[in-house]
Amino acid sequence: MIFQRFIFLINAVNDSQQSIKQIFLFFLIIFPSLLTAAPQVQPGDVILRHNIQILADRGIISSPVTTWPLAWNDLLEDLGSNDNNLSGEILSVFNHVLAKAIEETSHGKFKFEGGLTLSNDPMNIRGFSNTPRETREAIGSFSWLDKNLTVDIKLSSVVTSSGERQFRADGSQISLKLGNWSFGASIMDRWWGPGWDGSLILSSNARPIPSFIISRNLSSPFESKFLNWIGPWDMQVIFGALEEERTIPNANFFGMRFNFRPLKTLEIGISRSAQFCGDSRPCGFNTFKNLWLGKDNIGDGNISLANEPGNQMAGFDFRWTNKWKNIPISVYGQFIGEDEAGGLPSRYLAQVGFEGSGFTKNDGSYRWFMEWAGTSCDILKNKIRYNCAYRQAIYKSGYTYKDRIIGHGLDNDASVYSVGVVLVSPKDNFWQFTGRFGNLNKVGSDNNHSVAIDPQYIKSFDVQRNWFTSIGLFKIGLGLESREKVFSGETSTHSRGFISWFNK
Repeated sequence: MIFQRFIFLINAVNDSQQSIKQIFLFFLIIFPSLLTAAPQVQPGDVILRHNIQILADRGIISSPVTTWPLAWNDLLEDLGSNDNNLSGEILSVFNHVLAKAIEETSHGKFKFEGGLTLSNDPMNIRGFSNTPRETREAIGSFSWLDKNLTVDIKLSSVVTSSGERQFRADGSQISLKLGNWSFGASIMDRWWGPGWDGSLILSSNARPIPSFIISRNLSSPFESKFLNWIGPWDMQVIFGALEEERTIPNANFFGMRFNFRPLKTLEIGISRSAQFCGDSRPCGFNTFKNLWLGKDNIGDGNISLANEPGNQMAGFDFRWTNKWKNIPISVYGQFIGEDEAGGLPSRYLAQVGFEGSGFTKNDGSYRWFMEWAGTSCDILKNKIRYNCAYRQAIYKSGYTYKDRIIGHGLDNDASVYSVGVVLVSPKDNFWQFTGRFGNLNKVGSDNNHSVAIDPQYIKSFDVQRNWFTSIGLFKIGLGLESREKVFSGETSTHSRGFISWFNK
């Protein structure tokens, strides 16, 4: 009944910019007595992700952990049910995540946070780490959690690279719970996939899209004996509104991800996204139905340029862990189709990597990863298709929000290797080192390319450090990047840096 009402409301609302607000208000009005809180952990905290992954790789956390935001209640359920005798090294990590989960799920108190960030040249290729997007940022946030409502409000005043001052609510969310499902209005970052330096379908490279969200709170397995083999599973659905300043103003964004752990050592994710509707484009129940069924290619039945429902991407990812000399080593990959053929994704982009983690002699921990991303269509075939990924004939602004790629920050036609190391002390101070090298925009001149308007070879190295003090958390980052234009041989090198303070 709930989903029937949900589909009915989508069909009834034709104004794409108002649909997110109306759907959210629908649930707020209809189900107030049945709603309970459902807090989530946002992507960007490298230490927290590192610690959660350590526990997942060692079987202490059984829920899927490659779909961010994660539900705190799900993590708390796993941690609370753990009855193993943990060593001092694992126990330190376990206690860190448990303390954070208890703090974030404590009812009946306001929590206030603030911060300042200064940056001379914000990174235009953003990985998982929550690095600055603008040259100056002043952030204030508060949150409230009780049995009926979770409110996370984050307000920021920023100065962009062009000197423009803007006020934003990025990072905010109001979430409500009905049974084992949460519903909310969200402007949160998302990260779908196992990669550390990017996600091909949905990452935090672009600013978060204002969205109505549906997500599962607890990843409990199916009770059916026919489906129980899937193991713990999670699902997120988002309906977002893109900006007005694009070739198709006010287009909508749809995303859906289902991931599961059929084995303790294996996690699998299936993701799908689409741009649809918008000014001058068809927008109604039939449009979304054709989009859902994959009938969105010109020449497919009665589909023409005039009624093509949207621009889709879809694919899968995996992360598999095995132990080598009692040290977990993981292999992961993500394969996302830019097009559809025979009802299945085609023209795949690819990302593969492997990583390992362990402990230092002083009860600290470490992680390393090596990753490669290829953002051309059919990247794994002999005949690669260029000028294809993240581009579309109707939605000519591309797979972007606010001029940045929603998927991997490399934009299209890149082939880049990334390496990284994370070192975490027992007091949760950390160092992070990240290097990149490879090719950007292999084809040629493209004024719409978000990171390289012509073919370039990139080499970069970044280091980040954070430390906790009596007055809050300080974070500093320094980087050096060299680019060589392939056609002319012209080389440029620039440095970047930032410093942040948060009253955590």
